[in-house]
Amino acid sequence: MSTSAAELTSFPRSSINSGQVSAILAAAESCFSRLGYAGASMREIADQARVSKSLLHYHFRSKEHLFVEVQIRAYERLAARVTSTVSSIQGGAERGLAAFDALFAALRDGSDLTVQAELWSAAISNEALREQVVRLREFSRELLVGSVERILGADGAKLPTGPEGAADLVWATLNGLAIARSYGEPTERMERCIATLRALVGAALARGQRR
Repeated sequence: MSTSAAELTSFPRSSINSGQVSAILAAAESCFSRLGYAGASMREIADQARVSKSLLHYHFRSKEHLFVEVQIRAYERLAARVTSTVSSIQGGAERGLAAFDALFAALRDGSDLTVQAELWSAAISNEALREQVVRLREFSRELLVGSVERILGADGAKLPTGPEGAADLVWATLNGLAIARSYGEPTERMERCIATLRALVGAALARGQRR
């Protein structure tokens, strides 16, 4: 069973649009990006959002909960950005490769992979965080699968792996890159991995169009 965004939060999704919640999420995203998960505190987030700490906890029961919601919003923005980038491109293979390039370009520019690795490490000894991380990972995987299906359309069914298998291949690579970056893996080696995966995706898409 897939995990919806609503299941990852303790308040109605519609409340996300409130001014206070939006300010908290913007402050939290800034703090997590700048200080990392462990370094950011609920007090600092509340101060930056200009709300009381009690109000912060009214909307978000814990730092784990707040971090998950920040990540959900970031993943949703990324998926929308990639989908929008390729919306005018015709042809499944061309659109698929353009989406691949847009996804990895965004990840190179951001800190998502580094934060993910830190989160996984912290979750080993934090049961509450581990539960949230498992749910977050399931949500992000389902978001990736859905994005691949929307971007490729009917061409996705022609892939040897199907759209879900293709999404899982990209998903596994993203996980590996997160770990590699956290250990200081040489950039050239990671770029070679991305280029190899891109070639495999391109070959699979081209083969699918010939079927």
